[in-house]
Amino acid sequence: MRHAPQRGREKTPMGRTRLEHSIEYLKGTQDQYLIFAEGGHAQGLTPDTPQWFAWLAALPSFHFQGQSGQFSARQERKRRGTSYWYAYLKVRHQRLKRYLGTTDTLTLAKLEETASHLHEAALGTIGENEALNARLPKLPAPDGLKVGPFTVLWHNEVLTVTTPTERHYLNQTQTAELLNYLYDQRGTLLKPRR
Repeated sequence: MRHAPQRGREKTPMGRTRLEHSIEYLKGTQDQYLIFAEGGHAQGLTPDTPQWFAWLAALPSFHFQGQSGQFSARQERKRRGTSYWYAYLKVRHQRLKRYLGTTDTLTLAKLEETASHLHEAALGTIGENEALNARLPKLPAPDGLKVGPFTVLWHNEVLTVTTPTERHYLNQTQTAELLNYLYDQRGTLLKPRR
């Protein structure tokens, strides 16, 4: 028997849930954010205004992609009827949680501060035995992707970037940050040349 997805959520083809409401920092700008509502419609809201807080109060959840981190926020009602927001970030099979407060405290500064704290906490989950730009023993592996003078190879959960003169190793977190950056730049990268 199929159940309808929860309000504010949408099932992806792989069965994962994606939040439909999001606030995303527009990289390369001076504090500009894109705000999307249910159905992917852009909102013309100005952060930290009465309309902003009214919009947030009506949401069950949203995704925040800030300047230095991201999280999913969920509004949870307590027994006495008061609602509080919590931020969640799943990293390395762990669920990190931070208290955000009531809707009237959800300013952009508060969201950015929470994203930064969760990002730092996520970096703290990296084990001591993981590569942080350290030399690793050379292992037999596939050839990787050649891009000009660079070779990029994902092997044994480490991304190796080799240039003609040096080799760099990126752990899972660093690789995810690189992929997020490239994803954010996709509009520029895919623009047709004139």
